[in-house]
Amino acid sequence: MQRYELEAWLGDDHGLNEEQLDELLRAADEIEEQYPDEDDRDDREAALTAAYRLMSEAPEDLVAELAAERTAARIAERKALVGLRQIATTRINNGDATEAGFAQQAGIDRMTVRKWTQDQKDRALLDRALFELVRSHGMSPEDQNKLSEAIGIRDTSSQAASLLAALDTHSVEYLSEEGKTLVARAEKRARQLV
Repeated sequence: MQRYELEAWLGDDHGLNEEQLDELLRAADEIEEQYPDEDDRDDREAALTAAYRLMSEAPEDLVAELAAERTAARIAERKALVGLRQIATTRINNGDATEAGFAQQAGIDRMTVRKWTQDQKDRALLDRALFELVRSHGMSPEDQNKLSEAIGIRDTSSQAASLLAALDTHSVEYLSEEGKTLVARAEKRARQLV
């Protein structure tokens, strides 16, 4: 970056002396080396802005502000992903969208969308199998309570582990044929998940 480019970027009321301008110009050159590609333009701008602000603001205040911005961005990203996940599972399960179509529309990797929809299907299968076991005869009230709690687990692999632990200690002989088939399917999937 040339000095006149830096001065044009700063504008007239930058508040830096000649020594600070020289230091910022050196920083600008290092930043250009670190982010050389045309696609890195936003990164160069952010780094140069931070370098300039560091010369005119208290470092602690600048760090606190940028950390707060980063936290807010993470929260916003998480909320957006949770919303997109809900929309994806609803629309795909209703047949209103395909995984590939939704992924393209939302700007998300197709495998991420597939994981979202598969995770919901796995949880539903495990929930039904756990419920069948809870309703079965021959299980103590304590064990029924433990399995009832497992139905509410949001982590699929933990839920799968709970089902497998229950099957290790309890028989499925009291289940209907349909219940046995459901639990067998759930057990097979649970073993794949843990």
